[in-house]
Amino acid sequence: MRSPLDTLEAAFNRVTVFFAALVAISIGLIALLIPLNLFLVKTGLGSIWWLFEGVEYTLYFGLFLGAPWVLQQGAHVKVDVLVTALSPKSAAMLERCMDIFAVGLCLLLGFYGTRATIIEFIDGTMPDKDLRIANWIILSAFVLAFLMLAIEFLFRMRSERVLKIDKEVVTADAGF
Repeated sequence: MRSPLDTLEAAFNRVTVFFAALVAISIGLIALLIPLNLFLVKTGLGSIWWLFEGVEYTLYFGLFLGAPWVLQQGAHVKVDVLVTALSPKSAAMLERCMDIFAVGLCLLLGFYGTRATIIEFIDGTMPDKDLRIANWIILSAFVLAFLMLAIEFLFRMRSERVLKIDKEVVTADAGF
């Protein structure tokens, strides 16, 4: 029987996979739209005027909203020199301490991001671009990402995770 925490973790895993899929689709669209825009410009048929700023926004959103999935898969940048030199028990303790530190750091960044988001919403600040997305929306992605990262770090501390990742497979196959 699954506990409520198992159900919550499974739902969270589905959300991170959803965001990872959106990021993958957006990268694919970028790869298609840039040559299409170049073709349109070179043939004099026009252009996709919003493309470069759209790519900028897409990369920003993708970086932040894809980060929890990357962490979940163990595909993030990580230096294991110290961990491999320690005994398994000490290494596990160090990992736990780093997860606790990371939760605190993510919550701190989320707190300050929330403050900035509220200020930008109140001010109604808009960027000086052709494709204009309100700054508070951009900052909301930042806040959501750090909240999700904090949740993932908390789930990493569970001994009975819903998501099972083989440590050997992760280093070889994770990422793109």
